[in-house]
Amino acid sequence: MSFAPTGFEHNAVTCVGMKSNIPVILDKAIVKLRPNFFWLGGGETDLKLSIPTSEFIDIARPFTPPIVGTKSD
Repeated sequence: MSFAPTGFEHNAVTCVGMKSNIPVILDKAIVKLRPNFFWLGGGETDLKLSIPTSEFIDIARPFTPPIVGTKSD
């Protein structure tokens, strides 16, 4: 089993509880989602977490650039 620099195995990476201080990038489109939550990896291959976007931002302190272009950008 191979582990990424995050300490999690492939397809199990989560931005919460990483062993390394790796910058997190969150697209601005996710910040604008309504309802205000999204799904992310939960630290195991078959585990996903639902988290309020504002709570995730408080925990992960991500960079929030516009990554995905939309017609309204």
